[in-house]
Amino acid sequence: MAERRFPIEYYYENGKHPVAEFIINVLTPEQQGAVKKYSDLLEERGPVLHSPQVEKLKGYSRLWELRPSFWKTEIRIIFTWRNNRPVFLEGFIEKAEGKKTRRHYERARKRQAKLDGF
Repeated sequence: MAERRFPIEYYYENGKHPVAEFIINVLTPEQQGAVKKYSDLLEERGPVLHSPQVEKLKGYSRLWELRPSFWKTEIRIIFTWRNNRPVFLEGFIEKAEGKKTRRHYERARKRQAKLDGF
C-alpha cells in the first residue's frame, strides 16, 4: 500500500460525521469499495489527483468532488482542503438526485464556512 500523505478527515457536527454515515448507511458494500479505492488515491496523491477521480466544483471556492462510480451509480463526495488534508463535507448519489444536486453543494459550502470560522 502506498503512503497516505494526505489523510482524509470527516466533517463533524452535532455528534455526527455526515459523510461517514452516508457511506455506511446509504451505499452498498460494492459502492463503499469504490469510495475506498478513490479515497485511497486521494490520500496518496493529494492535490495532484485530477479528472476523472476529482473535479473542482465550478462556481464554488475551494470545493472539489471525489467522483467514484459503481456500475451506473455516480457517487459524489464533496470536500475541501484544510491544513493540507482533504475534509469530506457532503456525500450523495448523483443519479438518484437528478437536478437537486445544488442543495448538496450549498450544504457543503455552509459546512466549509463553519470550518473556516465564518
